[in-house]
Amino acid sequence: MRSYPRFSESPRLRRPVSFLLLLILSTALCAGAENSWTDLFQGVEHKVIIQTEPLPQHIHLVRIDLSDPHIRFTTTPPNSEESERDTRCATTLEFVQEQKAQLGINGNFFILDHQDDTNLLGLAVSDGRIVSRWDKGWAKYAINIARDNTVSYVQRPEGGENTAETQPPVDLYNVLSGNRMLVLDGKINVEEGGDRHPRTAIGLTADNRLLLLIGDGRQPGHSEGLTYHDMASLFMEEKTVQALALDGGGSSTLVVADPEARVLNVPLPTTVPALIVLNPPGVERKNGNNLAVFAAPLQEEKTAPDED
Repeated sequence: MRSYPRFSESPRLRRPVSFLLLLILSTALCAGAENSWTDLFQGVEHKVIIQTEPLPQHIHLVRIDLSDPHIRFTTTPPNSEESERDTRCATTLEFVQEQKAQLGINGNFFILDHQDDTNLLGLAVSDGRIVSRWDKGWAKYAINIARDNTVSYVQRPEGGENTAETQPPVDLYNVLSGNRMLVLDGKINVEEGGDRHPRTAIGLTADNRLLLLIGDGRQPGHSEGLTYHDMASLFMEEKTVQALALDGGGSSTLVVADPEARVLNVPLPTTVPALIVLNPPGVERKNGNNLAVFAAPLQEEKTAPDED
C-alpha cells in the first residue's frame, strides 16, 4: 500500500457486518489494478489508488504523453455573442460525448447558481478563443496547452484584471484556471493540513507528461477527500514539476470513452450518510468548463496466421 502524508484521524464508523464484507470484497477485487498503470489509449495511462488507512481514499491518476502525435485537447467554447454569460453548463460526460473525445475532466471554477449558462472564474481560452478574462478573485493561476501541446503555467499579472494577459506572456490556445499552485518548480508549494474535499488538479511531469488527478471525497467508507498538501505530495511522487488545483467539490469528474463514454469516479456535491456508498456515475454536476482529451485507440496486437 502506498504511503501518504498522515491524514487527520476521524472516529471509526460502525457498520453492519454485511457492509464490511462488501467493502473487503470490493477492495480485494481492485487490489490487482491498484497502484499500477494501465493503458487506456495510445499515449494515455490510468492508475487507481485505493487506501483504507489511515482514512479511506479513492483517487484516479491519468498520465498523458504530450509527444504522442494523436493527442490533442479542447475546452468548453464560449457562448454566442448574444449571451450575457461565458459558457453553457454541461456535465463532463455530456461534453465528452458532444466532442466525441476519449477523456474528460472538469476545469475552471464558475458561478454555481443552477442556471443554464454561467460565468467562469479566472482566465479561460478554448482553441484560441477567449472565453473568460481574468477577474480580481483568487483564481489567478492558469495552465496553457498550446496548439502543439506545449504546456506552460502562468498567472494573472499585476493589474491584469479584465484582460487576457499572462505572466509570463504566452500564445494562448487552451487555458484552464485554478486557485492554488500545488507544485512550483519541482517543490511543494502549499502548507500541510486543511479541509478535505473531492479534488481535481493538473500537473506536468519532468518527462513532459500531463498528469490529471481526480480524488473522490465527502463519502465515508469510500473516500474522505484530499487536502491541497495531499495532492501536492501525490504529484511529487510522480516527479511532477508544476501542478495546479482546478475546481473541486461536486465538480470533480473523470470521464473515459473506451468507446462508450462513462464516469470513472464518483462525483458528489454533498456528503452522503455513512452507510450509503454510491457507484459511478455518482451525482454529476453541470460544470461551467470542461477539458476534453482526444487520443487514438490502442493498437491491436498482431497475431501470426494459423499454419496448416
